[in-house]
Amino acid sequence: MRHRISVLLWLLASWICIYTTHSFANEEKVQVAMENPSTSETLKTHAEHHGLKRNLGFSNFLEGWLTPWKPYVEDEIRAPRVPLLRITPAFFKREVRFNYIYVDDEHQGEADVNEWGSALELPLTLRIKIDIEPKVLHVDTEEHGENAGFGDTKLALRAMILESETFSLSTGSVINVPTGDEDRELGEGITTVGQQLAYWMDLGHRMSIHSFLGVDVPIGGNHKEDADLDFLYGVALSKTITIKENPCIHGITPFIELNGHKGFGLDKSEGEHAAEDESEHEAEGIGEKYMVDILPGVRFDLPHELYVLAGFEIPLNSSEEFDKRVWFSIIKDF
Repeated sequence: MRHRISVLLWLLASWICIYTTHSFANEEKVQVAMENPSTSETLKTHAEHHGLKRNLGFSNFLEGWLTPWKPYVEDEIRAPRVPLLRITPAFFKREVRFNYIYVDDEHQGEADVNEWGSALELPLTLRIKIDIEPKVLHVDTEEHGENAGFGDTKLALRAMILESETFSLSTGSVINVPTGDEDRELGEGITTVGQQLAYWMDLGHRMSIHSFLGVDVPIGGNHKEDADLDFLYGVALSKTITIKENPCIHGITPFIELNGHKGFGLDKSEGEHAAEDESEHEAEGIGEKYMVDILPGVRFDLPHELYVLAGFEIPLNSSEEFDKRVWFSIIKDF
């Protein structure tokens, strides 16, 4: 299973690189065509009625850092850029999000968790965005009973590397601040910093692919069972179905996410006993050092730039971290 996932990720990365190069070359041709006097007037009129066109690349890498952000162009042909539930979006949206997550049997049945979270995504320019994600938790644990309060807070600064009408490639620096009370099971008690790389691409027929790679490194409050470095990855497919006849619900987007993480540099004291208990751990399914989860869901577009998402997440290779998660999210663009 582990080798198959690695091969699939390598093939996906290779295909994305090839397709990105081809798409970026086509975008450069479009830019040259815009400079042609015979077509500039037509394209200018089109841009005035359809918003700002993206053409951020290496050739104009110094541009866009101070340009005010504007919404993306959407039409009936291209796949719209729609954020999903868990995977990090490569594109920038100006929105506020409210999440509810129910986690069943977190940490091998030690707790059931109700999590209410909010996220403010605020693009400052075409190439810079900040994210702020605080949480409020209600935790029911076997040891400490029921507790409620503020959880950990995540802060991110993201930068757009490449972007056109058909793809986005961005990176982000993330810090997780342990604002939750660890003694009451409301926080992890660990400060982590990480770096992320996210990609989005239009596949045609209003279908798109999302992919994501990242690392998290604890810099304070380490526990013995924590890894020195967590490698994060994810991929998702989404398909938008436009229903023009329905004025209330349109843009229905079913999607499926595959997310995972793998820890490196686990505590040596655990590794010393790994050889003795290897067969037992494999039989019980608790010797895995990585997790892969699948998250199918659907997104509904409502009037006034309001969106609703729902999903159901289950682990594929182990139930050590949780048995299932139920996701519900409301997004408001502004």
